Formats: sequence, structure tokens, C-alpha cells
Amino acid sequence: MSQLFNRFSKLGMYLQRLILLGVCCLLATQLWVAPASATGVYDLPLTPEVGDWIVDEADILSRLTEGNLSDRLGDLAKRTGNEVRFVTIHRLDYGETIQTFTDQLFEKWFPDPEGQAHQTLLVLDNVTNTVGIRTGEAVKSLLSDEAADSVAQETTLAPLRSGNKYNQAFSDASDRL
Repeated sequence: MSQLFNRFSKLGMYLQRLILLGVCCLLATQLWVAPASATGVYDLPLTPEVGDWIVDEADILSRLTEGNLSDRLGDLAKRTGNEVRFVTIHRLDYGETIQTFTDQLFEKWFPDPEGQAHQTLLVLDNVTNTVGIRTGEAVKSLLSDEAADSVAQETTLAPLRSGNKYNQAFSDASDRL
């Protein structure tokens, strides 16, 4: 009887250790989290390519919309000398706001005042559906800060509030700009 008891005791200890090992493995896999794929300014090209009016990092725009927008923005640049670029991203870095991201990207792409003067940059984060806009000094005479803010916060966001209509949002913003 005592031999049988010892065998069950050893079996019980073995099962306890096995269950403890299983619980530890389960906890370890649940606590490990893959890093979020946030977008930082350093993830985008160093400078925009000539004729690149759309940078769709979030992959939310259709090819048709990208083509139409590129044609419109290219024509605008030829007619007026003012360049407009649209950027979409998927998730900002921790602690970043869409406006600080937009300002940093604007400074990165157009580091000197002469390069910034005729530029407009509109950036959308598709996770939070927030929009930032930055304009150069020469553009401000045609598009005041209030009007630029209206394009970003009203024109662009209206189609997003009614169902994440990204193509419509950028088309409307392009029309207004």
C-alpha cells in the first residue's frame, strides 16, 4: 500500500510540475507582444520625388484616385508654382500628434525657407482619422491658416465621419485646395 501511495505521490508531483510548466509557457506567450508598426518621419522618403504628389503609406487610396489626384496636383503646380502633397500613414509613433508629425515631415522634406515657401503638405493617419496640414509662407497669401485648417479638419474629415471614405476625402481636399 505504501508503494502504491509513493507511486501516486510521484505521479502527482510530476503532474504538478507539468501543469506549472504549461502555465508558465502560457503566461510567457501572453505577455510577449509584438511591437506596433508605428510610422515615424524617418520611415518616409528623405525627400519627395519630383512629380510624387501622393505618398500612400497606409495603402488606403485606390489607384484611380491616386492617378486623378496626381494629375490635378501636377497641373496645379504647373499653373501656379505651388505644390501640394498628400501623405497617408498607418499609426503614429507613441506620443506623436498628427500636427507634430506633419510639421516634422515638412521640415525634413523642405529644410530651407525658399524650399518651403510654395509647399502645402496634408497628412492623414488612418488609425485615428486625424489630419495635419502645413503651408509655406508664399502659400499663406492664397490660403490662410484658417482656410488650411478648414480644409484639413472639415473638408477632409467629413467623408471619413460618414464611413471612412478616404478616396472621397482626398478628392474633396484636392478640389478645395
